Amino acid sequence: MKFQQRSTFGWGSSGAGYANPTRGLVIHYDGSNQGLAGKSHSSCVSYWKSTRNFHVGPSRGWADIGYSFGACPHGYVLEGRGLNRVQAAQPGGNDTWYSVTLMGGPGEDPTPAQITAVRQLRAWLMGKGVAGAVRGHRDFIPTSCPGDRLYKLVKDGTFSKPASAAVEEDDMQVTDPVPVGETYASQYNHKQYPASYLWVMGAAEAKRARIAAEANGAAVAELSRTVAALAADRGQEVDADALIERIEAAIERVSVRLDVEDEEAAGS
Repeated sequence: MKFQQRSTFGWGSSGAGYANPTRGLVIHYDGSNQGLAGKSHSSCVSYWKSTRNFHVGPSRGWADIGYSFGACPHGYVLEGRGLNRVQAAQPGGNDTWYSVTLMGGPGEDPTPAQITAVRQLRAWLMGKGVAGAVRGHRDFIPTSCPGDRLYKLVKDGTFSKPASAAVEEDDMQVTDPVPVGETYASQYNHKQYPASYLWVMGAAEAKRARIAAEANGAAVAELSRTVAALAADRGQEVDADALIERIEAAIERVSVRLDVEDEEAAGS
């Protein structure tokens, strides 16, 4: 786990009271989109410091930043109040549950690294005697937090998977449209795009994929018929349908291998 202690941010010991949360981990988000996935990690540190300044300032007057931890889009876990402290995060569970905020807003999906960071934090806490349960802020009081996107991942068990589990594409699936006019930080290239542009591009990509699949299928069928015809000219019999299946299976094996090589190259 990539962990940054309070001292990294120039903070001393937390002034919050003692507690021994053991029931699990609660997921939170920010009330507005932050766009941190498209920025350097230094922006995450600045965000974390600003959040604490707001929480201890005149608007809140709390003893410390409200959360136990934060998980940033670059895969770091940032210490907030830390272990064995009462929080100001989820009323009714501030002294019995730990909390982590994902430093994003309602129009942002967590990055794969962010999901991994939450899983690693959960595993680390479990090693200290904390239960593995994961809840959302809205499970404690009526609130929009942690947003529909993150709450879906709470409910479907994405955050509760082992820390070593790979983050699948299904874990990142957007189930609700991004409101037109907002921006979305792509988890793959970290660029900012208008939401309307992304949905149009997504539809275009799907159409291109369908056309390519249809074209490939037609090409394979034509090739198989040609081979069968040549074989017939030589007095040989060829099952064209069986040949099509063999060719398509070979193409699938090559495609899978290329995907694996791309993933290995990206991780090297």
